[in-house]
Amino acid sequence: MKYLYKDKNWLVVEKPSGISTHSAHKGDLGLVEWLALHHDEHVHICSRLDKGTSGLLAFALNAVSVATAQIIHEKERARKTYFFLAGRGGKSEWICTLALDGKACQTRFEKIEEGSAYCLYKATIHRGRTHQVRRHAAASGVPLLGDAEYGGDRFCRLSLHCGELQWPGIDQVLKTDLPVWFVTCLDGITPEGTGLALAEKRYPFLATVSDCCRLIHRGEYPTEDMVVDKYGEWLCVTGFDESLPAKQLLERVDALLTSLASLCSVRGGVVKTNLRDPHKRKLFADIASWGEKTPDSFLVSEHDLFFGVRLNDRQHVGLFLDHRDSRSRIAGIAKGKRVANLFAFTCSFSVYALAAGAEVVFSVDLAAGCLNRGRENVAVNQLAAAGNAKFIKEDVRKWLARQLRKKQKDPDDYLLFDLIICDPPVFASAGKGKSFHVEKEWPELVRHISEITAPGGVALFSNNHQAGLESFYYDSLCVHFAQVLRLNPALDFPQVSGQPSHVRIYWCVK
Repeated sequence: MKYLYKDKNWLVVEKPSGISTHSAHKGDLGLVEWLALHHDEHVHICSRLDKGTSGLLAFALNAVSVATAQIIHEKERARKTYFFLAGRGGKSEWICTLALDGKACQTRFEKIEEGSAYCLYKATIHRGRTHQVRRHAAASGVPLLGDAEYGGDRFCRLSLHCGELQWPGIDQVLKTDLPVWFVTCLDGITPEGTGLALAEKRYPFLATVSDCCRLIHRGEYPTEDMVVDKYGEWLCVTGFDESLPAKQLLERVDALLTSLASLCSVRGGVVKTNLRDPHKRKLFADIASWGEKTPDSFLVSEHDLFFGVRLNDRQHVGLFLDHRDSRSRIAGIAKGKRVANLFAFTCSFSVYALAAGAEVVFSVDLAAGCLNRGRENVAVNQLAAAGNAKFIKEDVRKWLARQLRKKQKDPDDYLLFDLIICDPPVFASAGKGKSFHVEKEWPELVRHISEITAPGGVALFSNNHQAGLESFYYDSLCVHFAQVLRLNPALDFPQVSGQPSHVRIYWCVK
């Protein structure tokens, strides 16, 4: 990962909006935990930014630096400069000295630029109190755009960005660019400005891990029911209004795509209309092209591993972005383990496990086409030569039943699995008139998987049955596993108000 600054004592990163400095609970990832999971950086908190605030954030890299940071704060030797948007009418310059929570503090404000709807302000502090800039701005009559808690206009994110940091021990003033949408929104909120603000909550931060991410999640964009994903140099827009053809959706979001292309350096992409009815043969009703012609297939990267994707296909693209964190978790424990990847799809979990040094990985899926793409993913990452990647074309239920028979027949010689991944579809046809419904099959899946998991072994379960009761899935796991931890999905798949959870992920220990 490219950091703004790093030496033996300090690490300074540019935090995106939408992630806390530290996790709220064990299954969550704050920036501290995210850096450990994805970059093996183990940092100590010496200052914080609110979840909605973006910009420069310093961490200590050892205990001595933590103590030094405390002295820096107490003596007010650091200087942080924030930028924000607020309504017109504020003074050109002023200082707010309102005590917060019974503690003295001071914020120096300056108006930088005026637009027809909002103004750009600068706020400088030396020692921050809780929500200091936000509360002092509100007390001064200029509450921040996106800060409904303190009286600001509603927006898709908080318009507060730490753009400059002067820190003792670092011999330069660290600076970062303003978010692009700050300037865009000075003259008023538009759908395109909202789209840019959403995209910059994820990009370019996630580019330190992968060239793929979700730029706009379902339920976030104000005028269309859609998602926008970035795969390498290409965008994939999926609309969920079946009555709206892809070509018409493209016409309605063309200006947004042009803005996103500039932000993310993409060349073109596709617009699809999703079909909800699982009995139909295709997932997407039609496809429209935008920009340069998208290749039929191409490689994308994640943690220096490569995966083939197909945006023009009327089926799945080939890589589920919502499991980015889960794949890294699997890699962290896969070395030397016997692994089973059930409902393996194109085998991205298998690739991670193999790259991490798993003893053997069984990829099980009934779809021959998916397994063939999985073989290609294993081969392109040069992981096939060892011969420990096993591909099994079979209904997962039949494979599990066969494993249980083997175990019952010869329990002393049967080799249990150390790590199992189970990410079933909500619905699938299993051939010969048989079908798979995740809600119906879940209890038996859980029971059978637990019976072939070694003591102390881990099973990662997931599903995106949004209409199902979360308690049903969680409670079924608790019957058979000693520990069940709910995991939050990746940063770019947030819980949107009024929308069901996008995906449910559980880390289970036998």
